[in-house]
Amino acid sequence: MGRNSGATIMMIGDDPNFCYLMRRYIRQSAHQIIFSPHGEGAIELARREKPAVILLEVDHPGSFGWSVLRALKSDEQTTFIPVVLCSWRDDDMDFDGPDYQRDIYLREPVLYEDFKAALDRLGIHSEENQS
Repeated sequence: MGRNSGATIMMIGDDPNFCYLMRRYIRQSAHQIIFSPHGEGAIELARREKPAVILLEVDHPGSFGWSVLRALKSDEQTTFIPVVLCSWRDDDMDFDGPDYQRDIYLREPVLYEDFKAALDRLGIHSEENQS
């Protein structure tokens, strides 16, 4: 598998540490990266590019990341795209209900093994990139 032959993974987030780590993981797993900060541009980019999965950084309930999640899951062009929700919250117990439609939850800081396992659960398999 070549560097450009992996799945396209979209990363939406504002925290520089989260973004740095996820970019490293995506490159290491030999997938392609699309990045967007939170906002309307993220929804438009997801509509246009139709990534295999979206990694979405969220903070406390009510933060801007949650509105991005609601917009993604209520849009007919993006509702089918799996969303991996990444948060500093201790667990996903508080993320039940219609406003929190995500496919997988990962607690930050995300470990590479957890990142790979989440992709595997979604049927997106990785091949290690040694560069």
